[in-house]
Amino acid sequence: MRVLYWIIAIPLTIVITVFAVANRQATTLSLWPLPFEMDLPLFVPVLGALLLGLLIGLLFEWLLTGKHRRANRKMESELSRLRREKEAAREQERAAIANQKQAGQPPMVDAQSGADKTNTAPVQPAGV
Repeated sequence: MRVLYWIIAIPLTIVITVFAVANRQATTLSLWPLPFEMDLPLFVPVLGALLLGLLIGLLFEWLLTGKHRRANRKMESELSRLRREKEAAREQERAAIANQKQAGQPPMVDAQSGADKTNTAPVQPAGV
């Protein structure tokens, strides 16, 4: 990714620099409703307009993706809450198994959890 950045950034910098050097002649900039005028090199208003357009586009995109960022934050918080609940349930199951082992009872484990596989040998029917 860093190489792609430099492949794009270096030629773009060269093009902007050549544009600025080639367009140094003075031009008068007047914004119609305002009463003043400024003499600037030609590249300043052109690059300024490009920069202003870039900033407006970035702001517009940021505003449009706000609902997606909000939904992402909500899902991330829900996911972390579910992970905490899952870990707490595992801890409770481990504690229950440890208590049963201390009491000398065989552990009672749900077949789907797979927390303790010590007592899962198949039972042989009598007389076989």
